[in-house]
Amino acid sequence: MIETTRPWQAISGAQRRLALKVLAWIGIGLFVAFAVLYVRLLFGPISLNFLSDRVKGAIAGVVAENFVVDWQDFGLSLTGPVSIGFHFSTVTLTERATDATIGMEALEIGLSPIGAAMGRPDARVILIEPKFQMLQNLLGPRLSRFEFLEVEGTGETVVRVLEGEESAPAVQIGDDGISLGEDRAADLGLRSDNDWMVLNVQALNQSLAQLAEQAMAGQVRRVEIRDGSMGVLDTVYGLYKSFDQVNVDVRSGRIDGRVAVDFSARIAGNVMEGEIVREIGDDGAQIEAGIRNLDFSTIVPFLDDAKGLAALRGAGELGLSVDFGPGGEDSKVETGRITVDVSGTELRLNNDMFPISAEPILVEWDPEQSLFSVADVEVAIGQSRATIGGDIVMGFDDQFGPTLGMSIRARDVWLHPDDLEAPTEPFEEIHFEGWSAPLYGALGIDRMVAAKEGVSVVLQGRVDMVREGVGLDVTLSGRGASADDIKRLWPYPFAREGREWFAEYVADGSVQSADMHFNFPVGSISMDGEPRPMPQGAMRVDLVGSGVQLLPIDGLPEVQVEGEARLTMRDNQLTMAFERARVPEFGDEVAITNAAYINQDISAAEQIFEISGDVTGSVPGILEIASGETLELLEDFDIGVDIEDLADDLTGQVQSTIIATIETDDTGRSTKTDYTLNGSITDLASSQPIQGVAFDDGDFNFTASQAGFHVTGDANVGEAEVDIEATQSGAGAPEVLIGSTFDVSDAAALGIDLSEFMGGSVRVVAKPLNDGTIEIAADLTETELTIRDIGITKPAGTSGGLEAIVAINEEEIAISDVTLAFGTARLEGDMTLTTQGELVSADFPTFQVSEGDNAQVSMTPIEGGYAFEVEGEQLDIKPVLGRFFNLDGNASAEASEDLEDQIFNVSVDLDRALGHYGTAVFNVDLDLSVRGEQLRSVNLAAQFSGGRSASATTNPLPSGRVISYATNDLGETLRFIGIYPRLVGGEGSMVMRFDEAHQADTGEFVVRNFAVVDEVNLDAIVGSHDESREVVGGASAIEFDYGRAEFVRFSDRIELVDAAIYGDTVGGTIRGNVFTDAGQYDLAGTYVPLFEVNNFFQQIPVLGPIFGGREGEGLIGVTFAVRGPLSQPELLVNPVSILAPGVFRTLFEYRAANQLN
Repeated sequence: MIETTRPWQAISGAQRRLALKVLAWIGIGLFVAFAVLYVRLLFGPISLNFLSDRVKGAIAGVVAENFVVDWQDFGLSLTGPVSIGFHFSTVTLTERATDATIGMEALEIGLSPIGAAMGRPDARVILIEPKFQMLQNLLGPRLSRFEFLEVEGTGETVVRVLEGEESAPAVQIGDDGISLGEDRAADLGLRSDNDWMVLNVQALNQSLAQLAEQAMAGQVRRVEIRDGSMGVLDTVYGLYKSFDQVNVDVRSGRIDGRVAVDFSARIAGNVMEGEIVREIGDDGAQIEAGIRNLDFSTIVPFLDDAKGLAALRGAGELGLSVDFGPGGEDSKVETGRITVDVSGTELRLNNDMFPISAEPILVEWDPEQSLFSVADVEVAIGQSRATIGGDIVMGFDDQFGPTLGMSIRARDVWLHPDDLEAPTEPFEEIHFEGWSAPLYGALGIDRMVAAKEGVSVVLQGRVDMVREGVGLDVTLSGRGASADDIKRLWPYPFAREGREWFAEYVADGSVQSADMHFNFPVGSISMDGEPRPMPQGAMRVDLVGSGVQLLPIDGLPEVQVEGEARLTMRDNQLTMAFERARVPEFGDEVAITNAAYINQDISAAEQIFEISGDVTGSVPGILEIASGETLELLEDFDIGVDIEDLADDLTGQVQSTIIATIETDDTGRSTKTDYTLNGSITDLASSQPIQGVAFDDGDFNFTASQAGFHVTGDANVGEAEVDIEATQSGAGAPEVLIGSTFDVSDAAALGIDLSEFMGGSVRVVAKPLNDGTIEIAADLTETELTIRDIGITKPAGTSGGLEAIVAINEEEIAISDVTLAFGTARLEGDMTLTTQGELVSADFPTFQVSEGDNAQVSMTPIEGGYAFEVEGEQLDIKPVLGRFFNLDGNASAEASEDLEDQIFNVSVDLDRALGHYGTAVFNVDLDLSVRGEQLRSVNLAAQFSGGRSASATTNPLPSGRVISYATNDLGETLRFIGIYPRLVGGEGSMVMRFDEAHQADTGEFVVRNFAVVDEVNLDAIVGSHDESREVVGGASAIEFDYGRAEFVRFSDRIELVDAAIYGDTVGGTIRGNVFTDAGQYDLAGTYVPLFEVNNFFQQIPVLGPIFGGREGEGLIGVTFAVRGPLSQPELLVNPVSILAPGVFRTLFEYRAANQLN
């Protein structure tokens, strides 16, 4: 039988319509239900918390056993515009072992209903505002839980890490390295940075591969993190990094396992973003990554250590391309390429920032060799630039942890620090080979060579940069470098003060040899700008150079170095030594040899430094340097003239050695100078007169310091050699002695003609005093003195001296404390002169000629001359008597040329006056006036011993004047005056008239009752007549009754016109001249024996002149003559004349000049 099926068309139309209606209503119901559900979900998740326990059980089977998942609510929510998923709110994921948690606001899992129905849900996992903490240390990053606590009292913040059932292995980092206890590094997971990078990249590849696999299986297609936050605590470097606004979108396609990741996060206000793409190539998987606006310290923490010496600040770009070998998700990293773009970042060195610009840096990564090869790239840091490349090897040391081995090459290196001008040429190459232990902040410099033509600088050592600070132990040596090279190669953060000093003051020069050693313990280098003391032995610098040029150093004049120069630094002490130097301001006039500069502490704000050297140069140049504003060595010296003007007026050469310690304030101004200076000056001369005095051929030796100075030497002033000694001690004024030993005749060259008063040589020393006066001392031992006006003389060879203090001002010259002493003579007192040298006054309280004298003398000018007053108890006036009674022809007894035409008034009031032959006159009251040799007036009252006296008076006449003298002891008067000692007794008088018309004195002298005692010459005359000899016999005295004389006094002689003496036994006459100017006698006379008998014939009227001759003669007489020097006259007797009586005797007489026959 054949079964026949009724076709669809056979169904009745009513049934078909009913079926369609039912389906429509079901569809409408479902749509309405889904619409209502969708609208509801727009307002938030729909809770299905009643199913929570069942879901937890299902998820517990999926999540790893060491994690516990919990949430507060479970339901449905919109995971997309048209997709619905599961919504978990307030989700907490806790790791059992570490007690670390991941908390999030919500977790959503979106599913594709159709795909889910087909077994391919294509899940989309969304983590909303997840918050988790990570701990990073030597064991790598891991989830953790920690909290921040504030320490009471200190305000410090500490971190407490909360651990669960298991604690992380203890790894201690100490001075001696990493301490792991009994474990090995490999067992604990310690590895090099290269290995960590390999591990992380492979873990990333594995995760992305798994996600790709799940995507290919239709399980999970997309994972998102929205607005997450993460805190990362780096316990190794003590850093905490907080990320917020973390957004991650991981998308997996269905083509070749491609996975793309987009991410962004904000850290410290800086938002970085990037992408990661994993693809499968012909040879295996490949990961390409790019990160923009990246703070590199996020990846390498030590790049921005806040307390480190150097840091990389700012954000750049990082590109990574990694190739994996075959093997799927378990494949190994084979090669990598890293691109680093640091443009826009800055390098921090200590507190200074330097912008970095460069083309992207290409790095080839060989994971198996842990090698990173940097291709050559031009990099500019600040104003410096170079082409840099090299290799870096990352390793691990069991003792010191991760390490870096580096070989960096730089070509065409233009080093341009900000405080220097651009270099004229680059270093051709700088090659660095070294290592780094980042865990310990250690940088090892096995060898760093900077080279260019003729220059080689080698650096070796180690730098430590840890929390306690920075330390280094570096040795630098070099040859051929210039001063400019040293400035550029010197790392300015180290020994900053030394480099600043070198850069500021050393302008140029080439280094023959350089040896430097910097050994700063950790923490001894200032990183905060605050000064720190230099550790002992921290720095040793030895440079030997040539052609060094120094800029002016504060407190010193500019110098130009020639020959070899040495620079030595021991810590903050700087020493420079120069073979030769000169002061450019003076050309070749000032040169310095064996110069040295020592700065005890170049870091001090107020500098103290020492300079020394042998300085030679011209006197003007040396004076200008010493008195200039820079040194001001002569600031406190007042020598009475302006130093600058003095320098223009002097010539000569200085050779000196100076050692000076100079202090400056924080502005560089010199505040104190301590120095020691010694040397000599040769050929010192004045180019023009200084204060009216010109000198030459000066040679001086000197020593000086801040405590004083001492200068000795001599120079020629005119024909006289003048020696000078100047001394100053402490704060006292300088003591200057100016001395000279010169012949009196040489004084005329100075405008001082003393030949009338002095002869021989004299030693004079002048000493300027603090009050502006001058102390004068003269040694008169070899000086011959002739003071005519007071009759005092001193022969050469007799000890004597003169002292006085001279004060000169605009109006007068005051000479005080005058002391003139030689032999028994002494004169003490004061004088005042006009500026033209004319006497104003003279007062000498002490006037002594002989021992026992006690007198005072004063002298004042009067119209036409001077007034001279003498008073006191006793005075030896023999020298004065020789001045006015010059009968021996002594020219020195005449009036001085200065006074010969002037009036000289003398007033004497003495208790006792000493004269010749041991005589004395008492109660002397004398007023005397002379003009040169002319006696103008005399008034005298004096007493001799035994009540005898003498007096004189002057009366005017119409044509002149008359002077009358009377005494009752003429013999005492003549002895006192020193004219004749053998006359005894005698009362007499003298009248002398001055005739102005003829300028002559005529006088008459009368004396009675006197005797001549022991006169040898008289004995010779008497002896020529036998009878007289018998009468006189052996008598020692011949008495006379009367004597008279007429004379005329001229300027050159005294002419005896007629003189006669009368006695009982003898008598006689005499005529002729006493030549006072020539000191000669020319007298002729007649001796009359038996005077009373003989003279009788002369008195006979008419026949008397025939038989008795002249008046006073007689029938018989003997003619004689006295001729020759006044001191030793010669007596001539003509015995034949006794045979010629009376007038006939004139035929046998001697004749005197000017005598009539």
